[in-house]
Parts: sequence; C-alpha cells; structure tokens
Amino acid sequence: MTPDLEAVGAFLEPRHAELAAALDEFSRRLLDPLPEPSDDDEGRVQAREVLEWIGGSGWLQSVLEDDLRALCLLRERIAAASPLADAVVALQALGTTPLLLADNQQMRDAWVEPAGPPAVA
Repeated sequence: MTPDLEAVGAFLEPRHAELAAALDEFSRRLLDPLPEPSDDDEGRVQAREVLEWIGGSGWLQSVLEDDLRALCLLRERIAAASPLADAVVALQALGTTPLLLADNQQMRDAWVEPAGPPAVA
C-alpha cells in the first residue's frame, strides 16, 4: 500500500516522501505477512518482536527528533499493516514525548538515553 502523499504534499519535505517509500517497503517485507495473534500471550511476544524491528530499523527516531510529520507517516503505514504494530509505535511516542517536552535533561538522561533502540523510553 504505497501511500498517496498528494493531499498532504504541501506540508512535507522531500525526505518525508523518501521515508514513506522506505516505510512501505519495510511494512511489505515484515509487517504485512504477520498473522493476527491468537491470544494475549502471543500478542505480547509479537509486540516485542515488532518493537525490535521498528526500533532497530530507526523508525522511532522521528519521536526523538519531534518530527510529527514523519511520525504521522510512520503510524499511517504501520497501522495499515498491523494494529498491534501501530499500538507499539503509539506507546513508544506517548511514553517518550512528555520526557522530551519536560525540558529536564536529568530525566532525559535517566529514561530516554538508556532506553535507546529498539525502544525509545
């Protein structure tokens, strides 16, 4: 599902189009083939695996860089492939953003930096 960026193109930079294309390839290769977890335990295992893939591929960098346009593109494509994967991204962003906005370097040093890839915080 290659994203159609025409409607939002005026708000994006060329790097966002490149990101969208790379996300599409990533999702086709790893997320689209994922089966839906059959139960909660399987879902938790799959969520950890998905976090490794997404974080290890650098897709969560948009959270650290406060690039909301990139984060929207990430969530849109990831959600199209897997609601579970979208939840993983959402939780990483929701957990990290307040720490980044707090303007408290001590908190960032304690929570954001040690988490590193694959997790953000």
